[in-house]
Amino acid sequence: METVDVRAGGAAYPVHIEAGALDRVGGFLRDTLEGKRAAVVADARVAGLYGPRLRRSLREAGWTPAVWVDVPPGERSKSLARARSLYAAFAEAGVDRWTPVVILGGGVTGDLGAFAAATFLRGVPVVQVPTTVVAQVDSSVGGKTAVDFDGVKNLIGCFHQPALVVADPDLLSTLAPREYRAGLAEVVKIAITLRPELLERLEREVEAVLERDPGVLTAAVRACVEAKAEVVGRDERDRDVRAILNYGHTVGHALEGWHRGRMRHGEAVAIGMHAAAWIGERLGVTLPEVGRRQDGLLTRLGLKLRAPGTDNQGVSRNLKLDKKVRDRRIRFVLTLQIGGASVWPHVPGGLVRDAVLRVTR
Repeated sequence: METVDVRAGGAAYPVHIEAGALDRVGGFLRDTLEGKRAAVVADARVAGLYGPRLRRSLREAGWTPAVWVDVPPGERSKSLARARSLYAAFAEAGVDRWTPVVILGGGVTGDLGAFAAATFLRGVPVVQVPTTVVAQVDSSVGGKTAVDFDGVKNLIGCFHQPALVVADPDLLSTLAPREYRAGLAEVVKIAITLRPELLERLEREVEAVLERDPGVLTAAVRACVEAKAEVVGRDERDRDVRAILNYGHTVGHALEGWHRGRMRHGEAVAIGMHAAAWIGERLGVTLPEVGRRQDGLLTRLGLKLRAPGTDNQGVSRNLKLDKKVRDRRIRFVLTLQIGGASVWPHVPGGLVRDAVLRVTR
């Protein structure tokens, strides 16, 4: 078993990465937290596939689900209305400040469930059991929680570090091809910005990645979690270097918000990465190698670099609400060279508009 220790602010927790780890969630929970009751929030589709195994694991370790809530899959579940339904379920079940919320699902369920846990009784423990590529390599680690609001991605949220993360790469085998490919954009993001050696491996082993080779996936998940742990350990609340992890997300989130669930998160991030590399080259700060290798790998992995037919004005509106906006200036994460990214505070508005037009025509 691979274990990565994350330290962020005053929190410290393990991320266990192992094929078959789903069957050990109860044991990990018993070793990490005190108690016998847990609240479970699960993606409804995932619950049909893996819910019985999670129930059995909890039961065998002496834990009882005080409440089990299945959440409809899809971005539309990341709403205040859905969070309110979780609050009601928690309250009715008598969830207290020592009752962990165990979250089984991808980034949507993870963000929603953790947001509800963070704001119920001013914060109850969270255990993430991520079941998608995006969740395993990125969103389950680092403590970001959020819901969408008024068509804007992650507009309302807070930081709340999990107590435990259990990532089982075997669970990625049942993802639909589109969901799987979309998640790989986050792996490429980490490789481009922080892990040149991971980028080289991905370029060499594209076919193995697409075939979901367990060994390649386990290594990729570990590399991404290690990279994120290093960054989060230095900047828990996104004030400085953690913003690097938002590479591709400025235009990406704006696109995703406009499409309102019709575009997968990773699909939007891939397009956003293309836009960021293009902007960087026009500014003269990004080496051409970045865009060439990045776009080439994304294309080989089956991801598009543009979203024709998107309303560029709608995307531009969403950009103004990006979390990195400061003094009404849109700041971009730019990768200057492979493995070297930085927040660039002075991107001219005209260049941003040109980039949006480029990816929406």
